[in-house]
Amino acid sequence: MKNILIADDHSIVRLGASVIIKEAIPDADIVQAQTYDEVYLHLKNKSFDLLLLDINMPGGNNIKVVKEILDLQPELKILIFSSYEENLYALRYINAGASGYLNKNTAMSELKNAINHIMVRGKYMSEAVKELYIQKLTSSKSSFDENNPLNKLSNREMDVAKHLIKGLGILEISTSLNLSSSTVSTYKSRVFEKLAVQNIPDLIELFKLHSEKQY
Repeated sequence: MKNILIADDHSIVRLGASVIIKEAIPDADIVQAQTYDEVYLHLKNKSFDLLLLDINMPGGNNIKVVKEILDLQPELKILIFSSYEENLYALRYINAGASGYLNKNTAMSELKNAINHIMVRGKYMSEAVKELYIQKLTSSKSSFDENNPLNKLSNREMDVAKHLIKGLGILEISTSLNLSSSTVSTYKSRVFEKLAVQNIPDLIELFKLHSEKQY
């Protein structure tokens, strides 16, 4: 029997994912969580084989949660299941320790495929992410960054930028990411400098442009 944890704050997503998991692993024991606090509580009390994780949930929404989760259960396979674009976030989360990354707009049949890949081979990459990974391996860092300037941002800077484009202020971001206001302000300045933008509307437009970019 495989123990699977589904972490998503939308009940309809958890329900749909449960159906797919049962198709892929009929004897799976499925547990659900809708906040990161619930995720950590479950992980402290039970061993899991796979975590299907939405990264935009209360109490998280930053890349360091992958390390925090793996510190609790190092052998756990984590499949990120998110509405955030693969080309902006997939490699960051995979490099942080996730076993795979899948966009929620993908057909549910691909979720089943991703789960099977991870359970059998330990890793999963969509064709788009594979292409991006190959491009990163075969390109110099400067040319890779030129293709998408958002690649210039560190993981923490990306976390802050992600909150900024959602319209959150410095205090809200500092609370969400558990950082001081001055630290968030510093990251914001670095984001603006690296991306050569002057304001939030410019930042939003840049994200829109490069999140739609295909590789």
